[in-house]
Amino acid sequence: MQIECVAAVDAQLGEGALWDAGRGILWWLDIRAAILHSHDAQSGRNRAQALDFRLTALGLADRNELIACGDRGFVRLSVAADLRVMIRQVLQAPQERPGNRFNDGKVDARGRFWAGTMDDAETGAFGSLYRLDSSGILKQIRSGMQVPNGPCFLANGTVLVSDTPHRRITALLLDQHGEPTAEREFARFTKEQGFPDGMTVDAEDHVWVAFWDGWCVRRLAPNGRIVAEIALPVQRPTSPAFGGTDLRQLYITTATTGIAPEGLAAQPLAGSLLRIDAGVRGREPGRFGG
Repeated sequence: MQIECVAAVDAQLGEGALWDAGRGILWWLDIRAAILHSHDAQSGRNRAQALDFRLTALGLADRNELIACGDRGFVRLSVAADLRVMIRQVLQAPQERPGNRFNDGKVDARGRFWAGTMDDAETGAFGSLYRLDSSGILKQIRSGMQVPNGPCFLANGTVLVSDTPHRRITALLLDQHGEPTAEREFARFTKEQGFPDGMTVDAEDHVWVAFWDGWCVRRLAPNGRIVAEIALPVQRPTSPAFGGTDLRQLYITTATTGIAPEGLAAQPLAGSLLRIDAGVRGREPGRFGG
């Protein structure tokens, strides 16, 4: 399978891949460097905007805006014609322990933004999973997580979230009102397979997972079984997202952080934005309803 490098930028911690069909843009972040990237799928141009604070995850919102989470909590972003963004509104900032920060997040099909927090030093399981409803109500859904990643959503509304250091993905079962009623283990992996990081779901309700230190993305069936593996030329892929006019292009952010110089020399595409033809359509990302 052909793997394209569409933005060679040496990101420290590429994350937050989000397809914006209205603009033909793949938004993504370098969390550690506090940079927002926008990749134009048609022209191939990648723009980088230095931020005054870290953003860690992105979502689409109404009025052609974006929603995000980061050092200032949940924020609404306005997007200018030149694709520069600025905070329009701070929505919610949860009360978190000192040293915690937001990590990955996504908007579901019902317009709610799910996002996790973590101890920035990764010393313990001090993180939580939150849900910001379109009404503006913020609810803590789950606590005791070390590095929550994903989340992503099956067709029946089940929420999948990975706790990366523990190499497992948990399924949160929801009732008719969208409230969690139970949870179960969706998938667990060995150290040799790598650590499940960001995730996305395709049109066939299969889950695509980037594996930190796994050198690959894997496709999982709705029951959690691995059905495909695509090897990558980078050690630390982080966040996959479907994009392009037909939603068949899988974009993958990657990281360089924590890799020794000799290791980086052996993987020159580390930190780049990659793209592959996945052979299956993805789903349109959700749009925040608030």
